[in-house]
Amino acid sequence: MTEINGELDLSGIAQNDFDSAMELRAVVVREGVVLGSTVLKAADPRKKLPFAVPFDPPILPGGRLPCPVRLLVGPNIADIELLSLDTLSLEIDLAPRGQTQTAAKRAPENAKISVGALTLNPDIYINWLHLCRLYTIRGRVVCRHWQYDPATGRFHFCDAPVPGATVEAYDVDRFFIWYHRDLIKSATTDINGNFVIQFRWCCLPWFPWLIRNWALDPDLYGRIHELLGRNGIPLPPVPPGPDPDPHFLQQLMAQASRSPGAPQSPVPGVIDAPVSSESLLALLPASPELAALHVWPWWDWHDCAPDVVFRVTQPCDGQLRVIHSETNAQTRWNIPTALNVTLFANDQACCLPVCRDPECPECLKVTFVGCTPTDHIGSTAGPPDLRGYGYSDVNYDRPFFGSLQIRGGVGSDVDYFKVQVSRNGGPWTDLPVPAFGGFSRSYWDGANAVVAPAPAFTPLLKNGQTVMITRRHYEVLHPAIPRFGGSVIWYDYDTLFLFDTLTNPGLTPDGLYQLRFVGYTADAADNLIAASERILPTCGQTTAETFYVRIDNQAMVHPLPTALHPCGQGTVHICTNEPDCYIRKICVNEGTADEHCISACDIVKLAATDTLTVHFSATCPPTTQDGHLGGYTLEARYGVAQSFAIGTGVHGTFTADPTFEVGPDYASALLQGAPRPHWYGGDYKVALRGTDFPECCAYLLHLEAWKRTTNGCADPSTVHVNRFEIAFTILRPELCPDVCPDQQKVVA
Repeated sequence: MTEINGELDLSGIAQNDFDSAMELRAVVVREGVVLGSTVLKAADPRKKLPFAVPFDPPILPGGRLPCPVRLLVGPNIADIELLSLDTLSLEIDLAPRGQTQTAAKRAPENAKISVGALTLNPDIYINWLHLCRLYTIRGRVVCRHWQYDPATGRFHFCDAPVPGATVEAYDVDRFFIWYHRDLIKSATTDINGNFVIQFRWCCLPWFPWLIRNWALDPDLYGRIHELLGRNGIPLPPVPPGPDPDPHFLQQLMAQASRSPGAPQSPVPGVIDAPVSSESLLALLPASPELAALHVWPWWDWHDCAPDVVFRVTQPCDGQLRVIHSETNAQTRWNIPTALNVTLFANDQACCLPVCRDPECPECLKVTFVGCTPTDHIGSTAGPPDLRGYGYSDVNYDRPFFGSLQIRGGVGSDVDYFKVQVSRNGGPWTDLPVPAFGGFSRSYWDGANAVVAPAPAFTPLLKNGQTVMITRRHYEVLHPAIPRFGGSVIWYDYDTLFLFDTLTNPGLTPDGLYQLRFVGYTADAADNLIAASERILPTCGQTTAETFYVRIDNQAMVHPLPTALHPCGQGTVHICTNEPDCYIRKICVNEGTADEHCISACDIVKLAATDTLTVHFSATCPPTTQDGHLGGYTLEARYGVAQSFAIGTGVHGTFTADPTFEVGPDYASALLQGAPRPHWYGGDYKVALRGTDFPECCAYLLHLEAWKRTTNGCADPSTVHVNRFEIAFTILRPELCPDVCPDQQKVVA
C-alpha cells in the first residue's frame, strides 16, 4: 500500500465564494480508474487542509517499478463525474529516480510520497460551485391504513411510520431502448419514518458510452417498436450485450433512411454515420411522448438535475423485505434542490401503529375479523338470518373460513382472558386449543423489530384455565422492553387471538358461531385471582361483548370423476363440490334439423350464422350451512394470449337451463329471486354464433366458479374457486377456405 499526502491551500478563495458545506475529494487515478480516494471537509479557507490518499500502486505484469499516477482534487461526486470535471491535477512518478530496469528493485510497500502544498485555483473552485449544487431530499416512509369509524360510519386513513428502513435514491437515465440506474445515496428512517438524503450533483456532459451496467427496458422497447412500426421502420435485432451498441443504431439509421417517410435526401453512407441525436432525429418520427419520458434522442441529454426513483428495504420479522420499489415510469424528472416525498410501504413492512388511543379499562371491544369491521358483520336473526355474514349491510353476505384474525382492544385492568363459544345457539363452552390460536407480535427496540419470544401471546394453561396474556400485562412482566415516550412501540396493537376453524373440524364444523370473552386479573405472583373472573362487557355498555361469525370451510367432497367430469391430479378441476362447475354438453345448431353435439378435441366447421350452445353447471351444496355461491365466468381462450368473455351480451347471454337464478353473480341472483343469504347456482346455457369466433383456431372454454367465503381480508373470487376446461377447433369457411373444402360441420 502506497500513500500520497500533502496539504490543500484554499487561501486564494474569497470568503464570499467559499462554501463550507461543499465536501472535497482527493483521488489517485490511472487509466480512468480511481485507485484510492479520501473525502475532505474544509471549515476555513485560511487554513491549509491536510490529506492522505492510500492506494495500491499500479505495476504492469512482469514489471518491478510502478506506473505514474495522477492526483486529482475536486468536489465529492461520483467517479465518472469527477473524471469529467475540470480539477486540480498533478502527475506523480512513483518509481525511484535514476534507477534502470536491471538495477530496479520492486517498489517498497507502505511507501509515503509527499507532494507538499497544492494551491487550488479560485476560478476552478467557483466553477465547481456553479456546476455542482447541493440537493436535499426529505421524506417519510409510512404505511397508509384505512380505518373505519363506527361513530361516523366513515373510513379515514392513518399514516403509520416505518422505522429502521433503508431508503435508496437512484438516478435514472434513458438511452433509446436502454435504461441505467445509478445509486445516488441512501439513508435510514428514524422512529417517525423520516429520512434525509443530502448530496451534491454536477451538471456535466452525459457520456452514455462510458456508463456501465445499462439494461434493456421492455417498456421503452415496446413504445419505440410501436412508433417505428407505424412509420414503416423495422427495429434491428436487439444486440446481445447489455450496453448501448452504436452499430445497432447505425443499422436503424440505414433502415430509417430507406423508409417511405424518410427525407428526400437520405444521410449518405448512413451505415457508417456518427451516432448523434441530430442524425437520428433527422430520420426518426417525432414523439412528444418519448421526449416527455426523457428518452434519447427525442429528449436532449444535457442532464443538469437528478431524475430520481426510490427503493426501500426494511428488516422485518427476521427478513430483509423490499417494502417500496418504483419503476422507471415513476421517475421524478429534474427534481428541485429541495424535494419532499412521502413513500408508501406495501403490506410487507413493519410499521408503527401510532394512530390509536389507549384502551379504556373494564371492557373489551372486538373491532375487526381480519380486515372486516365487526360493525359490518350481521347480528340480527331476521328473517333472513344474516348473523355472522360479512358486509351483510351491503348485500355481500360473505361467510368466513380458515384461520381468522380477531382484532380489538382490551382494558388495561385485564391481565389474561379466555374465549367462550356458542355454536348455532348452543351452550357456552371454552374455545379449545388449537381453535383458540396464538400469534407472534413484534416491538421496536430503537433499531429493529424484535419478536416477543415464545410462549408470548400463545394460549397457556394457568390455574386450571386456558388463557391468553394481554399486551399490557406482558409489558408489566417484561420491564426491560425499550420504552419511547413511556410506552412500548408495538407493530401490532390490536390482535386478540386467531380463531382457527380448520385445525379442529370436529369442534368447529360449518355453522354459526358466537364468541365472548372472560377476563382475569393476576396477583403479584402472576397467578389468576379466581374472584376476578368476569365476562367482559362491551366498552361503553353493560352487556357482554359478543360477535358472530358464519363459518363455511371448503370440503373435499365430489362425485366420482368420470371421463366427461374429471377432477384431481392432472386436471384443473378440484375434487370439491364447494363449488362445483362443469360443461355438460356443447351442441351445434341446437333446435334445428342439423343439430348435433360435439366432444373435446373435435374439429368443428361453423358458418357465420351457425350456433354453438354451451350447457354448463355452477353449483354449491343445497344445505342450510352452504349455498354460498358467489359467481361464475365463462371465457374462450385462443391464439397467443387472446380471449373473449362469454355471456356478457357481446358474445351470447346466459339463460336458464332450467335454473332461473342465472346470476352470473350473487347480486344479480338476488334480483332474480334467490333467497338471501343463499344462492345454490344450477344449470345454465349460452348460445354463441359462428361470428363470435374471430379466427380459425383451437379454442379453450374456461369455466370458473367461486364462493363468497373470505378470511376477512381475501377477495372471495380468489379463495374457494373451481375451474373446468374443454378444448376444440373452430373452422370458419369464409375465413379459411383452404382448410374448409366442404361444408361438413364435424371432421372426423
